[in-house]
Formats: sequence, C-alpha cells, structure tokens
Amino acid sequence: MRPALALACLTALASLGAASLGAAGLAQTTPKAKTEARYAGGFRPDACRWPREARQKQLSACCQMDLEIDASGRMIRGDGQCTDPMFLEPTLRCLAAQDFVPATRNGQPVRDLQHLEYEWRATVPPGRDLCNALKTS
Repeated sequence: MRPALALACLTALASLGAASLGAAGLAQTTPKAKTEARYAGGFRPDACRWPREARQKQLSACCQMDLEIDASGRMIRGDGQCTDPMFLEPTLRCLAAQDFVPATRNGQPVRDLQHLEYEWRATVPPGRDLCNALKTS
C-alpha cells in the first residue's frame, strides 16, 4: 500500500510541477500588453492662451486632435480639426507643451498615436455638447 501511495503522490506532484512550469513558460513567452499614450495632466498657462478674438467674443470650441507622442512622452506631431478654426493653432501649441505618459510595448516606451478631444470653454457655457458637431458616427 505504501508504494502505491508514494506513486500517487509523485504523480500528483509531477503534474502540479508540469502545470506550474507550463504556466511559467506561458508567462515568459506571452508579450506584455501594449498600452496607449495618455495625457499626464497639468496646465501650462504660457502655452495655452485663448485666441484673442475668441476671448473677446466669449467663444468656446472643441478640437478633435490626432497626436504623435514619442517614447519620452512629448508630442512630436499633431493635427486635428476644431469647431472654430481659430482654435487649431492654440490647441497644437498648448498640447506641445504638455506631458504625456508614453505608450509601451513589451514594457518598453514607444512612439504612438493618440486621439483626444480638447475643449475651450468660455465663461458663458455654450449650452450644448461642442464636440458633437465633429463626431461623424
């Protein structure tokens, strides 16, 4: 009876060891998930100045922006469209001064594209979703 019990224990341990080895091997060969670049927060008032004409008229706008963020978290290229074209250049200038958390692939920072909405809200609320006009779907 003892040899059978010992054999059963060895078989159980061998299967557990194989299962854990298989799981460990799988973890080593499966690449880590890719993350996307994202806005890190903060505000740079010197770079984020309201367009003069828009400030005088209390205009608000929404900009849909496509940005290329490098591996160090800086915007290297950007483009987009705004509900009012006078806001595009100030938005690009403002976002170029911001910090981003870079995207990663296999745990390493990489260059990536990011899409974001950037809103300019005057002190008088517009009373509607500004970005809705730019959404096509």
